Amino acid sequence: MKVGIGDLVLDRYRVIEQIASGGHSVVFRGLDERLSRPVCIKVFSGLGGKSGVGRTTYEHFVQEAFALSRLTHPNTLRIYDFGHVGASDAEGMPLQVCEFMNGGTLSNVVREQGTQSLSETSRVIGAMCAALSEAHALGIVHRDIKPQNILFGSVGGTKLPKLADFGIAKWTDESEQSSQRAEDTAIVAGQKLAMYSPSWAAPEQLAGQPVSAQTDIYSLAVVAIYMLSGRAIFADEDVYAGYKKRRNADELVEAALRPYQIPKIVLSLLGQALAFDPKQRLASVEVLQNELASALELPTDTFERPEPEPTTVPHRGVPPTEPPDTKPAPRATHISAAVPPPTASSPMQVVAPDPAAAPPPAAAPPPAALPPAATPPPAGGPPPIGGPPPTATPRSLEIAQPLASPTATPSRPEVAQPFVPPPFHSHSSPHWQPPVERPPWMAQPQSPIGPPHLLQLVDTPQHVGDRRVHMVMAVNDTADLVGGQGKVRVTFLAGRGGVRVIHLKGLSCFVAHLGGRPSPAVQIDHPGDISLVTPRAQEIGHIRVANGVAEAGHLVFPVGAERAAVAVDDCTDPILFDFGPESEAYFVYTRGRPISKTRRR
Repeated sequence: MKVGIGDLVLDRYRVIEQIASGGHSVVFRGLDERLSRPVCIKVFSGLGGKSGVGRTTYEHFVQEAFALSRLTHPNTLRIYDFGHVGASDAEGMPLQVCEFMNGGTLSNVVREQGTQSLSETSRVIGAMCAALSEAHALGIVHRDIKPQNILFGSVGGTKLPKLADFGIAKWTDESEQSSQRAEDTAIVAGQKLAMYSPSWAAPEQLAGQPVSAQTDIYSLAVVAIYMLSGRAIFADEDVYAGYKKRRNADELVEAALRPYQIPKIVLSLLGQALAFDPKQRLASVEVLQNELASALELPTDTFERPEPEPTTVPHRGVPPTEPPDTKPAPRATHISAAVPPPTASSPMQVVAPDPAAAPPPAAAPPPAALPPAATPPPAGGPPPIGGPPPTATPRSLEIAQPLASPTATPSRPEVAQPFVPPPFHSHSSPHWQPPVERPPWMAQPQSPIGPPHLLQLVDTPQHVGDRRVHMVMAVNDTADLVGGQGKVRVTFLAGRGGVRVIHLKGLSCFVAHLGGRPSPAVQIDHPGDISLVTPRAQEIGHIRVANGVAEAGHLVFPVGAERAAVAVDDCTDPILFDFGPESEAYFVYTRGRPISKTRRR
């Protein structure tokens, strides 16, 4: 059930207008008709359905209401009500009713007013520290501190800052009732989902490591530098570059704030808050709050600074150009680059069959042989990815660039997977194994010969040569694939002119076009080869993306030294994702028959 303008929800709140939308919610301005006061109505969008991602985002939305109900600090957004729209809680759409903030976000303030003074920065950051102090004492880590989540309300002539959007908060108190806690990152089949906003996240969030109060301290320090300089220091084009920059905290702080009269004690304080290792950061948000306040009482001891260049450094009072809250596409967000990446609604995931959990290959129907190919593959270069069925007219191609997630309030946190190497436990951890670098297996040319193996629509792996072949029907045009040392998410998009585009996002690694720059995600619209890359630029795997060639009612694909065939009557748009020798190969399709379930004794 959807909520529209003019609706009355929970028998008292009238929906006036839509003011924002994010990855898993839509926000309306409303009116409490009983008390005649403005309210903010936040409605869960229902994206993802009953999939793993859908279930997790639902749980986080509900958890946010419980978290806000526990928090009473005046610098935390107040929640008024919570309920469901629909016949019952089990079927209805959850919604929250919160106080309406009429002063915009910190992002709006800096965009309109330019850089902020040290005293104003200390006031706002101190207020956020006070709000987080209460949350941390209850075992709640916010995990998404950023300017878009710091709201202002007018109180007399003063703008009161408040911390909002606990939508991806982590509840670290294990004694908390399970009914009030989201399952956090537990999705399905043991896979995990990390949520963050890349421009503001701490390095342990990018690396998929455990979070703590120090995670919020890190993000607060990034926000403080944004207020003082008007720029987000980690607004990089991809997470990979931002992750590397985070290792040089002191240099970053000095470079960002050198043009301004900032006391050295503040620079040192922010540098410590941005320590790469959480154990080296400030002990608590109270320390950050007190030290910032104390710095205002000390004589100014500044760097000897050169005159700022107007073309690169915004002057106080002049609105700077705010870099976007960058997210990997199909981008989490946040669906992340989160998530992304991608539109405001993050693509939902369906997990392909786990080879380790599948029955022996003998359980699968034996492949049948087709007659040898009568028609050689057409010349003239690779066809477009996901081209039309054999009888349709081929569509034109257009190279597509990776998408970036739009910024919205409340903005969707990037939904993305952690890096492979744990950065803080060094390599001495008994559980950590270094990734094995692998050369591109497709560099060895192969010429598949012989009759093709006919694949069945079953949920168990079928063997074609040395590959374990899986049939996957994408749900919501999205599927998660696991092979070798990497996990990726495949999302089918509609490009301009009807061109079908594949958005391929790394869930446990970076991805890149073969020989290209590592990125959280890439997009392709024609057959090609993709590298799976670690943060240390090691190529740990490769995927070949391929179309099939029409042969007697089938689409035939090269799989290593063999040939595999999929009946057009079973599925009309399969794409092959081949992880290489002695690994997995997936035929992913969106139009066709559902996959038969294998009976297990």
